[in-house]
Amino acid sequence: MTSVYRKNDRMTSSSDAAVARIEQRPAEDAPDLQAYVLATPRLELTVIPQGGMIGTSLLVDGVEILGQRAGLQAWLKDGKTFGIPLLAPWANRLDVTTFEGISLDVSPESGVHPDANGLPIHGLLAGSDQWQVTAEHVEAARATLSATLSFDSTLSCFPAWPFPHELTVSMSVEDRTLTITTTVTATTETPVPVAVGWHPYFVVPELDRADWVVCSPFVEQVELDDRCVPTGQLTRVPVFMEALGDPNDDGITLDNLYAEVKPGAVAWLEGGGRRINLCYDEGYSYAVLFAPAGDSLVAIEPMSAPTDPLSGHFPIAVLQQGQSHVAAYRIAITDAGVEV
Repeated sequence: MTSVYRKNDRMTSSSDAAVARIEQRPAEDAPDLQAYVLATPRLELTVIPQGGMIGTSLLVDGVEILGQRAGLQAWLKDGKTFGIPLLAPWANRLDVTTFEGISLDVSPESGVHPDANGLPIHGLLAGSDQWQVTAEHVEAARATLSATLSFDSTLSCFPAWPFPHELTVSMSVEDRTLTITTTVTATTETPVPVAVGWHPYFVVPELDRADWVVCSPFVEQVELDDRCVPTGQLTRVPVFMEALGDPNDDGITLDNLYAEVKPGAVAWLEGGGRRINLCYDEGYSYAVLFAPAGDSLVAIEPMSAPTDPLSGHFPIAVLQQGQSHVAAYRIAITDAGVEV
């Protein structure tokens, strides 16, 4: 019989130990925070729950595929994104700051991060230490970590998004696939607009950006004004698959928002014999592709609502007390040319 032991709500069998595992260690660059490593023989995710549920590293066969940008300290101190950041309770920018007669306090004292135009951006939970790990589980080839945060009036930033809810995030690794499931649950009689999103930043190591190939399956592009705020108009665009080229020499740069994303859509980045697939499984009707000039990375962003979600231009989920919105996506690594 296979032996089984329990520790900190984690269950592992001796026969499974070499297949998938969860470890804890002090976070690099922030040793007072605990990092969790979820690993299979081919994939290793590092996540810091009390650093905002941020995925700081994703190694595929020992190679880093996440853009590190300014790193962990800039995320903790200033909300500067990198790795796999959760942006909640909203992603991207706010222009309209009222919802069903409720006004948001987005003054500088409320905890918002302004963009270059002064618009609140990327929510309120960057670097939050309010996450509580609720479960660790290892079974055969899969390792899973779950954590929960209560977004309510006990948080100083609550007036900037006064819609009480509970956030639960579950991250699982199996073989070369990371699955992230985010659940938003309304906890009071106040309706909750759902606008969370994730902004994974990907890189193709040891290959010039000019040779990276991006595939976008999205066809309903949202028109943006000069502040990157939606105008309410959609433009039908073709699916594309192209090499990025050199951004300083007529290469492709992207900062595009798409609507009407269907479950099952897959966008990908390919190079160096590897394809990084982002699979929109459920609950994400919007997407952003971001490939800036002067920075060798690509963000493929699953979003439950568009930029400026309270404008009413596009539909979003609204929860009543006790209702939940479940959103899931996968980062699946395949060999170049191989579909998930």
